Amino acid sequence: MTDIVVCFDIGGTLIKGALIDKAGNILYKESIETCTSLDTKEQEASLVKCTEIFMNKVSSDMNVIGLAMASPGVSDKNTVLLGGCENIEGMHGLRFSDIGDRFSLPTKHENDASTAALGEVVYGAGKGSEYKSALLITLGTGVGGGLVFDGHIYRGSKGYAGEIGHTCVIPGGLECNCGGYGCLEQYSSANGYIRNARQRMHKKLYNTILTEEDIIRDKAKSIFDAAKKGDQLASDTVSECSHILGMAIAHAMNMLDLDLVLIGGGLCKDFDMIIPHIDRALREYGLLLSVPLLTIKPASLGNDAGVLGCAALFFHA
Repeated sequence: MTDIVVCFDIGGTLIKGALIDKAGNILYKESIETCTSLDTKEQEASLVKCTEIFMNKVSSDMNVIGLAMASPGVSDKNTVLLGGCENIEGMHGLRFSDIGDRFSLPTKHENDASTAALGEVVYGAGKGSEYKSALLITLGTGVGGGLVFDGHIYRGSKGYAGEIGHTCVIPGGLECNCGGYGCLEQYSSANGYIRNARQRMHKKLYNTILTEEDIIRDKAKSIFDAAKKGDQLASDTVSECSHILGMAIAHAMNMLDLDLVLIGGGLCKDFDMIIPHIDRALREYGLLLSVPLLTIKPASLGNDAGVLGCAALFFHA
């Protein structure tokens, strides 16, 4: 009999679900569209239906030991989502443990970035290592982060630990959706790279192969593609935005004595292009004794990091 966990990574577009064993083998997975317009009771009913779908995929040689869910936002010890899930309003106040009770299963819920960080440390780029303090940074539409210390998610006093995307990197800078100004998310997310490139394009100080149509079609990928072809505007954009990211990593390293930083999300695909600028910022802003001891590498699990982190909540955390 194989012990497994039913795992869900709840996003604004898709709910990614999987049946996973202790070794990190994904025995079955499926994605289901997220209904963002539902109220709290309707969201609970929707997640119950999702759970039923996966429970029906459990074979006779599997023993389900728990139900684990990851989502944006922060929950309390009773697995009630308190806030921070603005794209799925109906999730606020949802008690995940009630869903587990429907199936007589213990339930664990964590923030999605923190769960992905645990997944990478246990099953991904940090697997089998001796790293004591790891930070996962996800670079996508926004900038997310999760901390894992000694194999356990570090949540902080209220569950907000790891939010590197909302640390200030430019005092008095751009207004952020969080209400602050100058947040890393405004400069080093995919949207940050796009904004930087557009500002350079509007100033018309460069001859560039990059066009507005390229950006609309391929988004941040168009900037990296142009930089690979030697385009100066695109190269300067990659340099500046990646250097700002490196500055934030240096501050996190100085504060937390990190020994591993993993870069995930869509921009992770161009890790080789951003790492030289991150390294330059580390030499400028990092503690000299710490910089040589810090490992920075790309995350390896891709879209499966969240569900694998969910499994790790039961098997390893």
